Amino acid sequence: MMEEILILSCADEADGGGIYRCRLGDEGTVTPLSYLPCPKPMYAVMDGGRLHVLLRAPFPDSENSGYFSCLSDFSERTEVRDTLGKCACHLAVGGGDVYVTNYLSGNLVRNGRDVVTHHGRGVNLPRQDMPHTHFAALSPDRQYVLSCDLGRDTVFVYDRDLHEISRAKVPDGYGVRHLTFSADGRYFFAVNELVPSVSTFAWDDGRATCIGTVQLACTVPGATAAAIRYDETESKLYISVRGEDKIFVFDIDEGHLTPRGSAPCGGRGPRDFALFGDKIVCTNENSDSVTVLDKERLRVLGSGTFPAPLCVLKAGDTHEF
Repeated sequence: MMEEILILSCADEADGGGIYRCRLGDEGTVTPLSYLPCPKPMYAVMDGGRLHVLLRAPFPDSENSGYFSCLSDFSERTEVRDTLGKCACHLAVGGGDVYVTNYLSGNLVRNGRDVVTHHGRGVNLPRQDMPHTHFAALSPDRQYVLSCDLGRDTVFVYDRDLHEISRAKVPDGYGVRHLTFSADGRYFFAVNELVPSVSTFAWDDGRATCIGTVQLACTVPGATAAAIRYDETESKLYISVRGEDKIFVFDIDEGHLTPRGSAPCGGRGPRDFALFGDKIVCTNENSDSVTVLDKERLRVLGSGTFPAPLCVLKAGDTHEF
């Protein structure tokens, strides 16, 4: 079955940077269909039929990041709005609100207007010399906004108006990066970048409790974990690790994680990946490649060349967790 996907290439427009709409073939091919040039897109989500895109530094007189939206066919593109911070790397969209995390400003911003800024630092220097907000997502009931702060080893929980409700920590120095909820919403799983690992949290109406952390079986010094995805059809968890350049897999049972193994992703620097039926599509930033893997056997089926690919998502679908 053919499927259409979107791939974000974080390069200058002159070097092919922008958004590629592609056809994902049954045999693992990735065929570009159309292209929207834009300068260094970082991340994107679909919501309500619109694609919302972060741009690293689109303004000639400012280092701040920006964001815009368009229809999934790239038409009806809006003006680029300021994210009110530097190096925006993730966003969540829902109910008319856009939440953006600015990594180098350590803040979370709602609708380019309301700002909450984190303070302090962690123990893993120099990476944790200041707050580094790295992720934003709406809770399954859409009542709360969760933000991972890599510099503070903390998951912050806010209401939709950015009033803090609670916070929960991973082990010091681990650098929490992204998270994903279980299908029943009772747990979420957070990947830690600096010490490649997964922390499990119990979740109850805006309150998170860390109930355990499992380190990944990495062998390469300096390896850093990146993306995390939950497969609700099989109760499995997938994590990409740069340096190791592998995909790790866990079975999940009532929040308990059991390692199933790992396999090479087929490229270097797997910053993001997504699950599409029986396939995994992985964006390998450091090898300018997008690889397609068989999800069950974790073997590479095919690949394509894209400049500095950072993000992949289904065309017309959501991609928040």
